[in-house]
Amino acid sequence: MNCNFLKILFVVLLTVSLFSCKTAEKTLYFQGELTQQNIQLHEKFIPLIRINDLLEIKLTASNEEAVKMLTPEIPNARSTVTYSSGGVAKGGFLVNSLGEIELPFIGKFIVANRGREEVENEIEKKLSEYIQDPIVQIQIINFKVTVLGDVKTPGTYNVPNEKITIIELIGIAGDLNISGKRKEVKIMREENGVLKEYNVDLTQKNIFNQNTYFLQQNDIIYVKPNRAKLSNANVSQIFLPIISTISIMLSAISILSK
Repeated sequence: MNCNFLKILFVVLLTVSLFSCKTAEKTLYFQGELTQQNIQLHEKFIPLIRINDLLEIKLTASNEEAVKMLTPEIPNARSTVTYSSGGVAKGGFLVNSLGEIELPFIGKFIVANRGREEVENEIEKKLSEYIQDPIVQIQIINFKVTVLGDVKTPGTYNVPNEKITIIELIGIAGDLNISGKRKEVKIMREENGVLKEYNVDLTQKNIFNQNTYFLQQNDIIYVKPNRAKLSNANVSQIFLPIISTISIMLSAISILSK
């Protein structure tokens, strides 16, 4: 076998190998070492109630009339934990623009930027003046997140248990397409009335220790397509109409020439 041919073959195989390694770096999830930094983030994560949230408040007490007043029936309420796509149930108590809700016996009080357990304890304390041994449970019934871009099933997903990670959402959406840019996943999040943008690199294990690992209600996640997919899309938009037009013209000429 020719020595020059072997050298060329070696160079080709080496190039292919290097290209494959580079491609793997861009597509494989969770590379690198998992550090213990900020591990308490997972243990202490508490979703906070926000303005425009709808709260389902359930009261358990011996006073049935008080229970009915504080716990109105909510249409289409979900009794099982499912991540559904589309509209959410309507009803419950709306957190107004001042961060307040208004309840029977209690009146208006601030709930925004507070955890559920804290608010439950305050409601129970206030109700105990009128009702014996009240037990209150709160759920955010319009907790939803949206994923767009280069995933298999983009859409808006309702989160019934108020706790979802970016990894779980991607799994629910059917994972990224192979052309999705795993190093540049964007999270758009409103914080204190200001829209902020975060970049998440899914190829690195340090995502587990970032404050974007747990999603917040109304977060928008966008997965960019890679350059090759964008180029193919541009080529298709330019040439497919031309090819279609030429095909129609050739068909017409063929018919007329008969």
